[in-house]
Amino acid sequence: MATGLLTRTARMLIGNRSQAELSPQSRPSAFFKNVNGHLMAYDEYGDRAGYPLFYFHDAASSRLEAVFFNRAAQISGYRIIAIDRPGVGCSDYYVMERMSDFCRDVLQLADLLGAKEFGVMSFGAGGVYATTLSYLNPERISVHLNLSGVPGTVFNEYASISRTAALVQELTPALVKLGVRLRHALLDEKPEQALARLASYLSHTDRKTLAMPRVRQMLAMDQQEAMRHGARGVAQDVAMCFRKLEFRLHEVEVSTQVWQGSADRWSSRFDCEYFVARLPDARFYRVPHRGHFFYVDCMDEIFGRLRASVNARLHLAA
Repeated sequence: MATGLLTRTARMLIGNRSQAELSPQSRPSAFFKNVNGHLMAYDEYGDRAGYPLFYFHDAASSRLEAVFFNRAAQISGYRIIAIDRPGVGCSDYYVMERMSDFCRDVLQLADLLGAKEFGVMSFGAGGVYATTLSYLNPERISVHLNLSGVPGTVFNEYASISRTAALVQELTPALVKLGVRLRHALLDEKPEQALARLASYLSHTDRKTLAMPRVRQMLAMDQQEAMRHGARGVAQDVAMCFRKLEFRLHEVEVSTQVWQGSADRWSSRFDCEYFVARLPDARFYRVPHRGHFFYVDCMDEIFGRLRASVNARLHLAA
């Protein structure tokens, strides 16, 4: 760990979590204590002196997901800071009433690390939080790099809905949370079994990617880490994907880039297009002949295009 990071870390309220409970592969770089006293774990990837990107992992994943971007971020000059959400990985569990609860934690870490301005990067369901943070703090966020869109279940574009629909919306997150926890308790599915089940839904190009030993190993480790303390945190995280955003997409001022593989059968092209069409400043990129795991081979190009947006923001601020 760089000396500068050690100095900053020493000024934080670092948790005293026992090192014995963390495997060497998944031990986080550091913890910080949020305003309510919960310990939140994070790791850093890429260029430690580069432009900061706060990374929001997918549902049922952890901060370890960002390891896939480490090499490309080093080359492109990005410092990726990936945080476990409440109850996921090594972060303490707390009840999230809304997406903005976790966004407050991210802003606190940004302040502790001295990141006055930064970008956000998200994959899948992590885009729910990254978009919320972009809405809340457009003055600090230069760009949102989104991989595979945002779940359409969170869109809040309709002016009014029926009482029945409102009741369903209110009950759905709790039912989803219960379902995830019951599935985990009853099936006790191992990471390799989950990956095999996932592969059955995916395209041929994704199955080829999953056949790569390093990819399978990292995905299995990531899923295992997400469930380190059981299913409670993951269940809450998945349930948040069924809560409506606290704003309309046209109110988000931050420039957004959305990337998706053309052969992706897991995330919805319609949701990606809907998301992009309703944001004031957004572009949609489809990666030919790639599926849900397009990022394994394409991050050099993606980070290259992102650099132009970041440079434009920095030029305007100068």
